[in-house]
Amino acid sequence: MSKNKQKQSLINKIKTNKWNVLAATIILLGGLYFRGNTGKEEYRTSVVSKQSITQSINASGEVIAKDMVELRFNTPSKVTWVGVKKGDLINKWTAVASLDKRVLEKNLKKKLLDYQTIRWDFEQSQDNYDVSGRNLNLVGLSDEEKRILEKSQFGLDKSVLDVEISQLAAKEAVLVSPIAGTVISDGGLVAGENLTLTTLASDYIKIADLSTLQFKVLVDEVDFGKISIGQSVKIVLDAFPDDSFIGKVSYISREGMKTLSGGVTIPVEVVFDGTDERLVIGLSGEADFIIGKKEDTLVIPREFIKSVDGNQVVYVMENNEPKMRVVEIGLTTIAKAEILSGIDEGEELVLIKNGNGNE
Repeated sequence: MSKNKQKQSLINKIKTNKWNVLAATIILLGGLYFRGNTGKEEYRTSVVSKQSITQSINASGEVIAKDMVELRFNTPSKVTWVGVKKGDLINKWTAVASLDKRVLEKNLKKKLLDYQTIRWDFEQSQDNYDVSGRNLNLVGLSDEEKRILEKSQFGLDKSVLDVEISQLAAKEAVLVSPIAGTVISDGGLVAGENLTLTTLASDYIKIADLSTLQFKVLVDEVDFGKISIGQSVKIVLDAFPDDSFIGKVSYISREGMKTLSGGVTIPVEVVFDGTDERLVIGLSGEADFIIGKKEDTLVIPREFIKSVDGNQVVYVMENNEPKMRVVEIGLTTIAKAEILSGIDEGEELVLIKNGNGNE
């Protein structure tokens, strides 16, 4: 074997031994780590202290205006006048838009003329069969004669309805707001526009009294019995996550609403305490209905409470060992619990995470 080959073989052996030693070291250290941690008890502690605690029910909702109307025309016609624009403040019974009354009035006149013609025909039929003002069932008429007279009556009734509908259309040619408030939307109505059956539904003027803003939520049926009129509510809107708004329950619906999952929710309205210019119709957020609130009471993290044989217990550190205590629980939140009895202020609780399985 040449010297170069001997040298290369020696280098390869050194590299192989190096990796073998490194692998063995890793395996040895890993074994020592896991063996050292097997069965080791890890725990956290918490000192019992007096704090404030608030128990609440949470529900999602949005800002609405209690007094809000959508004004729309009911008859296809030409828009001749729009007297408001978005942002305008208007008084109650203010006219805001109008249709071309001439067309509607002419249509009404035509319906009245049709009615007079049909009325004369009806009365002539009554005279021809000598049944004017009499009950047809008590008059000796053939079936064919009865059908003729009944058809005449139907035609007269239809003509009366046509006249009434035309009268309503002429009367509703002017949109009048039944509330005072702010014009939220003008519906895109433009003077000179010809409304059609398709655009009647979408072209409307929306007016809201912004002093009547409320927060409307849907409360789950499980929590419904805990809600009452006048109950305090804390509201956090998605637009202002760092701020909260305070209000009170002003209305609880007496009709539940089915959910897609088969449950039931109940609409509840909350009136804000005071006014705030940041509030806008449609803002969404969360409402916390205050069920109970305590000040200066014993409070511990809720995760420290366990259930054993139907009792609520905690583990208190005594002489460096955890001892089980049965406790009585008061108000609770997601993270905290009020303790009415079983432990005292200043005692140290322990939450064991491994070992005896107390967690």
